[in-house]
Amino acid sequence: MKTSLAHLPDAKRAQITAIAALIQAEVNAEQIILFGSHARGDWVVDESTGYRSDYDLLVIVAQEGLARDSVITADLWQRLRAIGDRTPVSVIVHHVKEVNQEIRAGQYFFIDIVREGIVLFDAKRVMLARPKVLGGAERLALARTHFAKWFASASGFWQIAGHCMARDLLPHAAFLLHQTAERYFHAALLVFTGYKLRTHDLAELAKQSGPLHPALAGALARDTKEDERLFVLLRKAYIEARYAMNYRISMADLEALRARTLDLGARVREACVAQLGVLGAEDPEAGVPGVPSAEDVGELGEAPPIEQREALRVWMDARAVVTFERGKAEGIVEGIARGQGRALPAILAARRLDVSVEVRVVIEGCKDVEVLGRWIARAMTARTVAEVVEAR
Repeated sequence: MKTSLAHLPDAKRAQITAIAALIQAEVNAEQIILFGSHARGDWVVDESTGYRSDYDLLVIVAQEGLARDSVITADLWQRLRAIGDRTPVSVIVHHVKEVNQEIRAGQYFFIDIVREGIVLFDAKRVMLARPKVLGGAERLALARTHFAKWFASASGFWQIAGHCMARDLLPHAAFLLHQTAERYFHAALLVFTGYKLRTHDLAELAKQSGPLHPALAGALARDTKEDERLFVLLRKAYIEARYAMNYRISMADLEALRARTLDLGARVREACVAQLGVLGAEDPEAGVPGVPSAEDVGELGEAPPIEQREALRVWMDARAVVTFERGKAEGIVEGIARGQGRALPAILAARRLDVSVEVRVVIEGCKDVEVLGRWIARAMTARTVAEVVEAR
């Protein structure tokens, strides 16, 4: 990697050096690397729109507890942004093992950082892996895989949000629409950059996605007061729709947000199909999932694999909504028990834990909602089925 900032104007060099020094003082970093447009030399400053390319920095750490973007505290964020002045500052934090694993796997986001990045600080205690050379066909295949997975996942959550709206479960629907928007943004970022931001903040995801393609620039508009009000409702839904007793959202607001998230999906699909063409696809539309129908209300589908921990946790939240609804239709206690009895084997299968016939009989025979709830809670972390189910 390079170490010189000589290609940058004096003012930018001073800002980047100060930003790196502040991170070094506050975080036990192994390396701090400048990447992206300022490392390459193709940054943008558009005075007519106010858009400015970010200062993008990767902070590599060796302590597991530090390998979270939250290590950049709110106070530290404010100080970093103050140094950047009108130029936004974007910092991601990863453990060295994670970075090396991604490099060896051919993850081109990290490979490009190694090739194009500029080392601002190096404690000389760790080494990065040698990049694997990815050809155009490999990048295209990876982009197709990312898009198929994340776009389909987003559309699934959009459908189940409609399922909840039809049953008057309004906060649940809001949470699922948040997940829809988050996953559509992830699909776009992965296709264009090969990297998924570790954030649930829709404002940050929209900011990072907007410059990738003209179709994404107006996604989830915030131009008017009404736009902003709806955006804030959706943005807050990730936490408040699940946990805050005072979170309120109307059916009219949900219908508006469902239309807006569907529009986001259409925009993401348009942008990603175009990018697949740029990456060399002869027929970019081939095998690309379509945008759901506005009337489509579907089931949640199979659980994602255990390796996708965040996806599995969200799937379980959504599954709980459906389970509860089935419970109401069948009789509150008995119905919930039946729903839990159906959900538990699926969760165990997602964890790749083999469920014997004997254990399945025990699960199906249990009618105690509290016991089944306890088993479901254990199923998320247990190493064996025996740790989950009490054979009684």
